[in-house]
Amino acid sequence: MEEMLTCSRSPFSQVFGRQGQLMQATVQSLNSLNDQIANFMVTGPKSVEQEEHAFPPPEKETLQKSMTLMRHLLVDAQAKILKMMDDNKQLAQRIDGAIQSASQEVTNLRSELSATSRRLAELGATDSSASVLETLQHNHNDPSPHQRQKPPATELCYKTEISSLMDFNSPDASLDKVLLREEVAQLQEEVHLLRQMKDMLNKDLEETQGGCSADVLSATELRVQLAQKEQELDRAKEALQAMKSDRKRLKAEKADLVNQMQQLYATLESREEQLRDFIRNYEQHRKESEDAVKALAKEKDLLEREKWDLRRQTKEATEHTGMLRSQLDLKENRIKELEAELAMMSNCVNQRMEFRVFERLVDRDYSPRVMAAKQSLATLTKDVPKRHSLAMPTEAVVNGNNQEWVMQADLPLTAAIRQSQQTLYVHTGHPADRQVPRRSGGGEA
Repeated sequence: MEEMLTCSRSPFSQVFGRQGQLMQATVQSLNSLNDQIANFMVTGPKSVEQEEHAFPPPEKETLQKSMTLMRHLLVDAQAKILKMMDDNKQLAQRIDGAIQSASQEVTNLRSELSATSRRLAELGATDSSASVLETLQHNHNDPSPHQRQKPPATELCYKTEISSLMDFNSPDASLDKVLLREEVAQLQEEVHLLRQMKDMLNKDLEETQGGCSADVLSATELRVQLAQKEQELDRAKEALQAMKSDRKRLKAEKADLVNQMQQLYATLESREEQLRDFIRNYEQHRKESEDAVKALAKEKDLLEREKWDLRRQTKEATEHTGMLRSQLDLKENRIKELEAELAMMSNCVNQRMEFRVFERLVDRDYSPRVMAAKQSLATLTKDVPKRHSLAMPTEAVVNGNNQEWVMQADLPLTAAIRQSQQTLYVHTGHPADRQVPRRSGGGEA
């Protein structure tokens, strides 16, 4: 039975050791997952804060709540697994202690049973030797019935005398007979002691029950002890049965625990898959938001460039407008000057007509009025080059390109003034001199 108990004890330790290893691996995996979630919670919200425009506040709150819920679930699972490991260790210790105590009880019962069996064998041997000695005494000395009922002291003396007579009758006995006699003497002493015990027990029985033989009493005592030992053995068997039932119950609990662990693993895998999907969606959404932000930044840069181009073009247009306005002012001034020259030309033409009229009237008469007209015309022709130099425009820069607006001098009017001056001088000169240009003019015509 000890072998069976040791064999049954070692599987328990092996099973609990394997279960402890599995639970330790589970706790390590849960710790790693908890560390990953904590790392994500530490690093994740920074990017969320950086991208406030990409995630609305409800998504942030759901993210934080899901992370905290996952951490609470992992902590609860770790606490349950650690408590389960402690309970299993305590249960294994209790089972080992119960098995050891049961094995000790079984060994004690076995030793007691072996001792009682040896005692019964010794008692049976002493009873048989006592019966042999009594038959020998009856053969040698055939005592009377009243001598058989002597007190124990007279019987002891009588036995010693018989032994002495036996020793004297066989002085030349062999060594075997001597040894046999010694054994017989020892048996007689034991029988004497047993008879004394029998007498004492008889007295006790007479006092309690009224009378019973010492042999029957000793046999009943042995039977009672044997019954007690059998009861103890039955109790040990019941304890073993209880241990077996406990073992079956532990197996059932182990199966339930394995099912719970499988369910826990399934829930953890599902939660991990959900977390991975959430992280994947979050990363994808973050990448999309980053792409959108980059596109918006590019559009912003393009708009800034267009804005600066428009500002530069506006500035250049204003400068060009100012230059055109200045040129327009110059042209207006030129137009005014030309109008003044035209007025002067009209005056000159009128004066010429007057001079022609005067020439027709008086060809050789040089009156002071004609001389005054000549002087006024000369003064007018002297001021024309000055006005022409003031009316000439300068160079201008438009849109960064050098473009020249060169005002070609409209000199036919001034030339006409000069021609009128020459003709005036010719008409007012000598009559011979006037005829030459007329001829030349007629030839050209």
